[in-house]
Amino acid sequence: MKANEDAISLDAALEKAGNGLYNILLVATCGLILLGIGIDMFGFSLAVAAACDLDLNVTQQGILTSLPMVGILVSSYPWGYISDTKGRRYSLIISALVGSLLSSLSSLASNWIVLGLIKFVSVCFSCAANSVTYTLLGESCVQSVRGKFMLIITCLIVLSPAAGALLTYPTLLLNFKIDIPFLSLTFTPWRLLIIVLALPAGLGGIAICFFCESPKFLANYGREDEAVEVLKTIHRINHRGSQETLKLSSLVLEGSGNGKHQSLWQSLREQTAPLFRPPMLWRTLQLYYIVFVVYITNNSFLMWLPFLLNLVIQNLSTSGEYSSFCHLISLSEDIPSETSFSNSTDVPICDANVEDNVIITLVVSQSIFAFLIIVISYLMKWRRILLLTILVIAALGGFLINLMPEPVSSVVALMVFTGTNLGMGILASYFVDLYPTSCRGMVTCLSMMVARTSAFIGINMVSTLLFNYCAITFNAWSLLVVSSIIASWFLPADGTKQIPE
Repeated sequence: MKANEDAISLDAALEKAGNGLYNILLVATCGLILLGIGIDMFGFSLAVAAACDLDLNVTQQGILTSLPMVGILVSSYPWGYISDTKGRRYSLIISALVGSLLSSLSSLASNWIVLGLIKFVSVCFSCAANSVTYTLLGESCVQSVRGKFMLIITCLIVLSPAAGALLTYPTLLLNFKIDIPFLSLTFTPWRLLIIVLALPAGLGGIAICFFCESPKFLANYGREDEAVEVLKTIHRINHRGSQETLKLSSLVLEGSGNGKHQSLWQSLREQTAPLFRPPMLWRTLQLYYIVFVVYITNNSFLMWLPFLLNLVIQNLSTSGEYSSFCHLISLSEDIPSETSFSNSTDVPICDANVEDNVIITLVVSQSIFAFLIIVISYLMKWRRILLLTILVIAALGGFLINLMPEPVSSVVALMVFTGTNLGMGILASYFVDLYPTSCRGMVTCLSMMVARTSAFIGINMVSTLLFNYCAITFNAWSLLVVSSIIASWFLPADGTKQIPE
């Protein structure tokens, strides 16, 4: 960096650039990308269920719906490296556009193997948006609104299952068949659905082209002149109509030129090694453990929410007697095929539509969570207290599931239990604030790898444990959430700053 007595820190420069239209549009664009990725991933499972012409058996359906998570596990580390070396904006543009294009292309797959392979590759690209959006947004806005903005885009992630279901329902109600002889397939509504689900992320990828690279990334890689120009652009858009220009000559930032030539292995090591050695080791393990618990709890049980609600509705409509939640599960003879881990190759009865109550359940539940996240976004100055409160309430909900005398209240307790997702945006803000710019993209991408690993493990565990050891499962899982409360207790006190800019 230039030695200049007029040099100011980048946070101070961002304060001068202000918070206005540029930041609002960036929040909207990052939110659209995250919403699009969520819609595409969640909606794919609905498309697979409706792909009757592929004659999928239980095993094949399981493989297809699991591939997106496997794609995230495989590609999160490389995207963390690309984000920290090539740029946040570059990573978002490539991942969103290529991921959306490949996802749309998968609609023309002639068999389930080709469908799975193309979808796997598409997720390997699009998964970068899960974390890089937070990094770009966090590095382009002032400290006072950073946490709030991150919670707002997290709100859209939470809404993605509901949005995906809303797009799925009318699309699958269409009735058409278009033969494509040279591809040996018939284009039906479920194939159109795959294209519809891929569009939001593609639109977000186009929109992000009109924004600037993170000024912190540019400055940290020795591209100070470019960083200054970005800050002036942000100031100009935020103060449109004003004759005032941003007076800025040079910046003071952590480190200096990490952009020197290195081998790939040296560069990867430089991006990753600091996260797992003092002084960052304890903080990394702490945050990753909390992420693991938050995602394994929410994602694992959210998948079964429509089925469990159906179980309760059937009980209320066919029996005058009230039964406990776990008692209903033990009596159920209609456990969905996903709970079977046998090598069965039987083709289940295929329904190319989505039930109304599945749509209602997802829309209502996720809308409630989204509203709560918006409320939380205005309270981010107490983020540690908020995270502790969310986890405590979720743990209490888990313990109460077995104590409720009838199933409706048990479903409410289950909804409270899955409320750990309210802490996702708070955790994202910690990854931006507690790590230096040079490894911020990597630590955030790896957090998504941890999150999806936990979700993959949890979904498979729940499908076995819930229908055999219901009470024990909920009590043990609640204790797991309690352990994350203990880990969260040792996060930095609200208002403190741990890592220089």
